[in-house]
Order: sequence, then C-alpha cells, then structure tokens
Amino acid sequence: MGSADDKDELARLRAQLREAEARLQLRERDWELLERQRRRTELMFTAAFEDSPEAIGLSRLDDGLIVDVNTEWLALTGYTREEVIGHTAVEIGHWPDQAARESALAELLQNGRLRDREVIVFLRGKGKRLLRYNGVVIDVGGVRHILMYLKDVTSERMAEESLRAGEIALAQANEQLAAQLDLYTLTEELARVGHWSTSDGETIHFSGGLQKIDFDKIGPVRKRGEARSRIHPDDMPAFLTARQAMDGRIVEYRSIHPDGSIYWRRSRMRRHQNSDGSITDFGVVMDITAEMQTARALQEKLEFIEKLTSRVPDVLFQYQQREDGHVSFPFVNDSVRSMFHVTPEAVRQDARTLFASIEPEDMPALFDSMRAAHYDGGVWQHEFRVRQPEGGTRWVRGNSVTVREADGKLASYGAVRDITESKLAERRLQESEARFRSLTDLSSDWYWEIDEQFRFTNFAGYREGKSIMTQADSIGKTRWELGALNLSDEDWALHRRVLEAHQPFRDLELQRLDAEGQTYWVAVSGAPFFDERGVFKGYRGIGRDISKRKRAEDETQRLAFYDTLTGLPNRRLLMDRLAHAQVTSARSKRHGALLFIDLDNFKDLNDTLGHDVGDLLLEQVALRLVSCLREGDTAARFGGDEFVVMLEDLNENDADAARQAELVAEKILNRLNAPYELVGRQHSSSPSIGITLFCGAILGVDELLKRADVAMYQAKAAGRNTLRFFDPQMQATVLARAALDADLRMGLQRDELLLHYQPVVDGRSRILGYEALLRWRHPRRGLVSPGEFIALAEQSGLILGIGQWVLRTACRQLVAWSREPATRGLSLAVNVSARQFRQNDFVAQVQAVLEETGADPQRLKLELTESVLISDVEDAIRKMGALRERGVRFALDDFGTGYSSLSYLKRLPLDQLKIDQGFVRDVLTDPNDAAIVRTILALAQSMELQAVAEGVESEGQRQFLLDNGCTVFQGYLFGRPGPLGHTVLPA
Repeated sequence: MGSADDKDELARLRAQLREAEARLQLRERDWELLERQRRRTELMFTAAFEDSPEAIGLSRLDDGLIVDVNTEWLALTGYTREEVIGHTAVEIGHWPDQAARESALAELLQNGRLRDREVIVFLRGKGKRLLRYNGVVIDVGGVRHILMYLKDVTSERMAEESLRAGEIALAQANEQLAAQLDLYTLTEELARVGHWSTSDGETIHFSGGLQKIDFDKIGPVRKRGEARSRIHPDDMPAFLTARQAMDGRIVEYRSIHPDGSIYWRRSRMRRHQNSDGSITDFGVVMDITAEMQTARALQEKLEFIEKLTSRVPDVLFQYQQREDGHVSFPFVNDSVRSMFHVTPEAVRQDARTLFASIEPEDMPALFDSMRAAHYDGGVWQHEFRVRQPEGGTRWVRGNSVTVREADGKLASYGAVRDITESKLAERRLQESEARFRSLTDLSSDWYWEIDEQFRFTNFAGYREGKSIMTQADSIGKTRWELGALNLSDEDWALHRRVLEAHQPFRDLELQRLDAEGQTYWVAVSGAPFFDERGVFKGYRGIGRDISKRKRAEDETQRLAFYDTLTGLPNRRLLMDRLAHAQVTSARSKRHGALLFIDLDNFKDLNDTLGHDVGDLLLEQVALRLVSCLREGDTAARFGGDEFVVMLEDLNENDADAARQAELVAEKILNRLNAPYELVGRQHSSSPSIGITLFCGAILGVDELLKRADVAMYQAKAAGRNTLRFFDPQMQATVLARAALDADLRMGLQRDELLLHYQPVVDGRSRILGYEALLRWRHPRRGLVSPGEFIALAEQSGLILGIGQWVLRTACRQLVAWSREPATRGLSLAVNVSARQFRQNDFVAQVQAVLEETGADPQRLKLELTESVLISDVEDAIRKMGALRERGVRFALDDFGTGYSSLSYLKRLPLDQLKIDQGFVRDVLTDPNDAAIVRTILALAQSMELQAVAEGVESEGQRQFLLDNGCTVFQGYLFGRPGPLGHTVLPA
C-alpha cells in the first residue's frame, strides 16, 4: 500500500477527473443549446426571407450576380429561380442595360443604402412596371452584397398622384449562417417587420422587430393570451382562421396600442416540420399602418370629390382614349343625369350611352376636336347640341385639358356647361343690333357718350366697317387712346384741357383708316352733361363723316404742293416737310437723312429721244422711288432730273442711322438700275446719290440740301452710279459696318458661331429646359454678343443662314439629350427672327431640320416676338398651326413690350407668354411694373397659357412672381448663359 501522500494525491486526481467530467457534460449541454439556437435562427431567417410578403433579392456588389431571391421576388418579376440564380439582372432583361442599373443604384453605391428609389424596369408577363427599391450594402463572409427589396407601385401611382407613401421594403437575408442573426435583425428594422414562433402553441417567441412594431416591453417570450391581447376583437375571427389554416395566406388585422390608438398589421403564418419530427409554427408580421392610412385618405378624397361635384350643375368628367379608338369616362359626376339624361354608372360602363344623346350632325366635328386635343396634349373647347327627350336640343360647351398620367397614358379632365340661354341671348342681341343698324345706316351722323373719365360708354348709329376699330374695341377707351392720324400729343393735350374745363367743343376733325386701309375724315362735336345734383357725368355728342369735303381740300392742296408730272411732293412741300422733320427730330433725338438723287446722263436721253420720252423715264423713276420707301418717308421731285428722298425716325445712334440710310440708298440704286421700257425699247439709267444726316435744327433747310447736293457730286466724281456720305466720318462708319458684314459672312463659313444655354426652371428651381442663345467667337474681337451683329444680319439677309444653323444645332442637342434618361425630358427654346419666319417655306425648313436630325418636335419651342406676329396675323396662324400639328411648341417672347391685341393673341396657337425682363427688373420697386406683371400673369392664366418670367436675378423677384401665380422662371438667379460644359440635369 502506498503512503498517505500517495493516497492524498490519488484522491486529488479523482476529484479533478470528476470536475473535468462535469465540465464536459456542461459543455455538451451548451453545444446542444447552441445547436437549437442555430436551428431557431435558421427558421427565423427563413421566416424573414423566404416567406416574407415583400420581394427580396441578394446579389454581389462587384459583378451584380444574383445570389438568392425569395418566393415573392419570383412572383413579382415572373422569372423562375433557375433563370435568375447565377445571372445578373441585366442578363435576364430586368434592366434595359448596365448604364440604367448603375444610374438607379448610384445612391446605394455612394452611401451604402438606397431608400424609396422608384424605377421603371421590365417584368416578365407584365412589361414595363414602376418598382420601388430599398436596399443596403452588407458584408457576408468578407464579400460585399446588395440586399434589395422590390415593390410594384405601378397601380398605386395610377390611383394616386400626390400621395406617395409606400411600404418600406422588407429586409434581405444572408445565406451565410454565421451572419443570419445580424441580417435578420437588420431586415426587421429596415422593413418594420417582425416574426413570432412557437413549438407548443402556448409559449410564443417574439422577435425584436415584432416587439418594436407592437410597442411592447414585456420581452421576447410570452404566453398565447398575452401575444394575442393587442388584436382588435372584431378582427380576431379572421386571425384565428388564418392561424388554424397555417397555409401562408395573408391576413390583415388591427392592433390596439396601449394608448388606445389603432395600428394595422399584415401577416402570413406557416407550420414547419423539423427534422426530429417536431413542429414549429411561425408567422411574419408587417406594420402597414401608413399604407392603410394612405388608402383611407385617398378613399375619403374620392368620396369628398363625389359629394362636392354632385351639386355642380356642370358635367365634370375624366376622359381617356386608347390608340385603338376605344374611349371611356373613368369619372363623371351626377349632373350627367340632367344634361345628357343618362346615369353616371351607365356612362362609366359604356361611353356610347353619353354620345347617343348628342345631335348626330355635330358628332364628326366633336370627335375630331376631342381627338386632336387629346393626342396633341392641348386645351379642348367645343360647342355642340344635346337632344332632349321631349324634343328639341340644348347647346352645351365642353372644355378640358389633357395631362400625361404616371403610367404614361393621356387623360383629359374637363367640364361641360349648358349655354343655351347665353346662345339665345346672343341671338336676340344680334337681331336687335341688326334692326337698329338698318335704321341708323340711313344717316351719316352718329351719337356717342363718354363718362367722367372721358372713356366711351355708348355709340348709336356708328357704322361698322367704317373704321378698323370696331365699336367693341372703342368702348372703355378715350378718344386719344383710339388716336387719329392728324393729331399729335400736344393736340390731344389741348383737347383734354377743354374737356377737363367742361366746355363744349365743335367740329374736332379726326383722320383715321377705314377697314380697307383708306383714310377718311370725321368731325365730332360734344357738350358736357350733369346729374340732378350738378355733378359732371361726361359728354354727349355727334359725329359726322366729312371725307368728301376733305378730299376737295386735298385736291386744292395737291395742285399747290405736288409735281404735276410725277405726283410727288414738289420743292415747296419738301422744304416744309424738312423743316417739320427737323423739329420732330430735335424732340425725339432720332436722326433723319436727305438723299439727293441725280439721274446720270439724263440730258443725253432728252437730246436723242425727246422730252416726251424723258418725261416717261421721270414718271417711272418716281414710281420706283416710292416703292423703296417706308410709309412716312418722303420722295420729292426737286426739279428736272433731280429727286430728293427724306428719311425720318432713324436710329438715335449716328452710325446705325447712317447704315439705315445706306441700305435705303443701295435699294434705290438697285431699283433705278433695272432696265426701263420706253416707247417700245429698253433703256438703262443709273443715279448718283448724295447722303447727309441731320438731328434737330442745328443746320438750316438750305444748308442740309446743299450738303446732300455736294455729296451727290462726290458720287458723280467717284464714277457715277454710286453713293457718298457728306460726312467723311459717316463714310468711315459705313465702311466699318461693311467690314463687319464681310467678317460675319466668313464667320458663318468658318463655323465661328456657337450656342450658349440658359436654364429654365420651375417653382422649386428644377430645370425644365434651356433657351439657346447665339454667340460669335470672332478670331480678333473675341466673343461678340448678338446685339452687335444680329441687326446687321437681319438687314443683309445673313440671318436666314444663321437661323438655319441655330435651329439645326439646337435639334442636334435635343437628340443628344434624348439618349440619356436624365435629360430626355428637357425642352429647348430657339429664337426665330422676323425675316426667317416670314419666309414662304419657313414651315418646310423647320420640318426638314426635324427630319434630318431626328429631334422630338414636342421638345422644341420656337420663340417669336409680337412684331413678327402682328405684321401678318393670318400668315402667322397658318405657319404656327402647321408646325403645331407636328408637336412644335410656341412662346411669345418679350411680352408686353410691343403692341399686344387680344383679338389676335387669342387666335394664335401659343403655349407660353414670356414676361420681358424690363418689367421683372423693377418689380419690387416700381408699382407700375408690378401691376403690369400681375396683369400679364392674370392674362396668361385666363387664356390657359404658361407664363415665363425672364431676367429673374434675386430671390425677392422670384418670390413676388411665385406669389402672383408664376411657376416658370429664367435668369441669372438660376444660371447664366454658357456652353454645355457642365452636367445638364433636371434638379
């Protein structure tokens, strides 16, 4: 036997062995616990990923390869698991190309997270759909993956325009077991989703996510009664039915918060058979409170609209037309019963029930107007008749606007109003006016009244067609606002003083134009009238046509002041007009010019063919001179073969005035050089022209004529058939402009022109498009602004080539933008010159450029000034209408700076009015400019035109315009014009 020490050692070793065995048994129990936790974690991951009601996909970050997708993802996209696992979304056709995918996921790649990004992608069997993406970049086993949640929000967008609350995407799962717990926690937090599980039906395990959305602090484990205590009693039967079935069906129910508020839940429940034969029940629960609130709000709005419109007498409607011609009314209010004698339900079911009530004779024009406005995206207005059950018809007027819905389809929203009474009243008024006119036309006098502000309030016996101004045009205006050809501002001021003194007046003579453009004369007389208290109320009076008497006076005047051979003003009248022109020039600070014209070798013609033939030449020269001048300029026969042309109202700048005079002189040179037909034979003649400018009355009339005469002899000394300026400095200026003209011609050939672009933004400073602005990069002068060469180009005709270049360049830029989704919706505005627009083939030119470049006409906007349009309104309407049919849009540029008449403005197919920057600049400091801007905005709104404010340079100006209804802006506040060297994207 061993010693006592050996026994002690043996006992100690046995104790250590028992302790090791105990620790080993404890470790084995820990491993078993860990294995159960692992299986539970796997079940939780399956619940959060595979059986989630949201579509979830997992793909590698570096190459986009799809690693795993859940059942909901496959159901949403239409693909099978074999078709997608191991492939990229681009390869299976989910994305159109890699660039589109990278653009959509740019935020994810930059920030590691993507929230509520909505993108149009392709789904098998469904075509293009709008999906909402939520995603996060996660690390799985050292490899970066994208965990992405998908939801189809197409139907949601079709039903709701402004409310864009959607479900937050469900969390994504990581197939690596080591990261499953973290992944599932992240998934629940991101998607506001949770799950529960139970093995015995009595003890329920709540995930962290479920505890959060259930506002519960009890803990993860609870009894069955506690777990169901929050379910609304009314929804308990539906929950229990789904709980009994455990087949994955979706059940929605309400949950009661401890504070009494109600929250909505959506759940799926399944039963899992474990490998050991045991059963685990689990359920996925999602918080859908926001979704249900959105749906409820939308339903309440629809019910409110139906209640609101049920009392409106007009028929309010939403109209849609498919490409196959099928039409429908998704919405029509209850007023359709009384107007069309059909029920709203019948119209929504079959649109033909409404059209059956319309007069058949009106149907073709009605359908044509509706179809044109619907597909053109414009405003629809049409009047037609509706048959009545008791017989007869009633007149109605329909109005609508067409918008593009979120799904890309067009829908028209509008109203139909009964206008029968106004039609009858209009007819009675026309009959009454016709009877009255038939009586008053027998008299040459008419009666008129003006109010205390001297504005016309009434006419009686006024013959329509006698003036270019109708009676309607005159009502509300003063006599001086209507104007007269023979009265100056000083004359009108004198007449106003008579009226303000309440004195009678007699035989105020006014010269005006009739409907054919011929002058006529009237004499008006009037006396003030007062009310019973002696308060001045205005004037009453009569008017009389005195044209015959004035023509007799004119004939006497002609014999005294006009040349009997040519009919031109003679020397006497010329001298009188020149003196008057000097006074006018001094007051206006604008230049005038004298052109002294002498026919070369005229004496030879007289000596060889006789004075009768010479007189024939002088008559033809006179006619050609007059054809070269503007109305208001003077061509006079000075004596023999000498003529003098007087030009007035030239530019304030002497160099520009010289250029204007030179252009007229060159025109006269060319015109007088054309062959003449004299007594059966052709004769050639040429002039020598001397030019002098004047501004004011510094020089006398005789001195001016002398200078022009000297310049004429300088032209003869230079070889005849030419022109010369009296002032050498003026001659140098003319040469300088000629050099600039030559440089511009070469610049067009050498491709020295370029376009700068200035952004056009909406009320939230998002870029809607750009305006193309012309610049000239001169090799010596540097960058030349258009103000220095556009007027020259207009005069020389180069503007036609420049305009074509600008239009073609702009269309090519539109094509370049159309290739990128981010810039595809941008529009581009191009200014069109007066000379370019007046070309007979202008429409064909624009169409040819569109065909050549392939640009979208609907993205092209042509800007025209008022002066371009009013010169020939009918021609403008024809050209604009032809291009409008192709989709081209039009804007009226610098609105308010010219003569704007609503009579032509409302007839033009315009889309925009651009408020001139001269009004916008002082809108915060000048009450007049502010009032003008408000008026223009109100006018644009009433005519359903979009108003664009130009020259916005401060936030104060933008806010003022925004407060008064302007929604589109352009100016330095948003960006200066420049080349497209930076990213051109909508905000």
